[in-house]
Amino acid sequence: MRNFQEFNKWLSLIVISMSIFLCVLDLFIVNIAIPSIKNSINASTAETQFIIVFYIIGYGAFLITGSKIGNKYGHKKTFIVSMFGFMVFSFFCGNSTSATALNVSRLFQGISAAFMVPQGVALISNVFAIEEERVKALGIYGAIAGIASVIGQVLGGIIPDLHLSFDAWRLVFFINIPIALLVIILANKSLKEVEINTKESIQIFPQITLIILLIVLMYEIVIGGEEGWRANNILLLLSSLSGLILFILNQKRKFKKGKEVLINMKPFLYPSFKIALFAAVTYYLVQDSYFFINANFFEEHHHLSSTKTGLLFACQGIGYVLASLLSVRFLNKYQEKFIVFGLLIMVLGLVGHIYAVSTSTVNLSIISVVLFFYGIGCGIVLPSMFTNAMRKLPVSITSLASGVYLTIQQISIGFGVSLVGRVYFSFDDGYFMATCVMIFLLLITISIFLISDFRLKRNSL
Repeated sequence: MRNFQEFNKWLSLIVISMSIFLCVLDLFIVNIAIPSIKNSINASTAETQFIIVFYIIGYGAFLITGSKIGNKYGHKKTFIVSMFGFMVFSFFCGNSTSATALNVSRLFQGISAAFMVPQGVALISNVFAIEEERVKALGIYGAIAGIASVIGQVLGGIIPDLHLSFDAWRLVFFINIPIALLVIILANKSLKEVEINTKESIQIFPQITLIILLIVLMYEIVIGGEEGWRANNILLLLSSLSGLILFILNQKRKFKKGKEVLINMKPFLYPSFKIALFAAVTYYLVQDSYFFINANFFEEHHHLSSTKTGLLFACQGIGYVLASLLSVRFLNKYQEKFIVFGLLIMVLGLVGHIYAVSTSTVNLSIISVVLFFYGIGCGIVLPSMFTNAMRKLPVSITSLASGVYLTIQQISIGFGVSLVGRVYFSFDDGYFMATCVMIFLLLITISIFLISDFRLKRNSL
């Protein structure tokens, strides 16, 4: 009986983790498949940019709203409904015959992802009540997110090159449908509803205000990176960022006075969560920039096919998977020190990239080893960062905390690709300069953990 209960718990974890898996998969798989999509539907360069932009905007802008809806109407119910929405809009994406139809479908696909992903942490915390088990489960959840990014890179390169009776890129979206359908069936049978907070206030006006601010902010971040930073772009970016800061400060004042707020400030009362947010900003400036820069460099500078590029990233993926499995075991014991160890491996891996990748001739064996090594560091850090942020929080606030964390993550990713991408394209030795910027950002992340650890030790004396 006990073994059956344990099996059900870990099966539930896999079902729950499919939300973050599909969400991340659909970002990375499309990035690589863009050239094939562009040619098939005769899209302009600007229209193809929006295939990525609209998904990111829909996802990033609605994460906090998604967590609030889950708290009020039920995390399981919201998870299933939003998974169904993701499946439907994946179908529309795959059947699109114009850029407009695809971009609209991508926007709603991203919004569906924003509603289903924050439910995952609350459902996991409900299934795994013991902290040690919960940390392990959250580690696996974070690892699956990283695995999805690697699988997305590989499949995004391979699928468009398949010779089928229809445009092969459509499989990029259609593969979501059977996975989502199976998850909906299993979630309905195996997951238990988390206690619903019927008193949770949705607060329509603050909700709309926050969504508008996030949409403008993320739009300007992504477009600025794609098309260059113009005066009006910078003005809108600074205005939305200032508005967001003022909005948060207003929420903080209301929270202190005991008034109803959209963003519950309770997660910020936990030092581990605040430290994790600071570290997340600088880390996620690097996370997706690395894939963007290297994919472009392999294909444009070394003239590798999308399939070969995808297979190279598979080497990074193997290192990631192996390390992420270990991270579940060692994070409990070594905590932030283990994350710092992984960050140092990533730094060394980037130094190896400068040597191996920026040469005039391609040595695929050396590049594969370097990517594998970097993948080990990434596999330690990525799941551990998220787990470390959530581990000490009570179940009642994990959904909102994950929404805040993932929103910060998406904003940082957008800034990172824009910043590092601009460095990459602005210099003759752009790859070297961009890699140095990423190394610098990882060193700042290391410093955040070391300084926080020093302060905690000093305060305990």
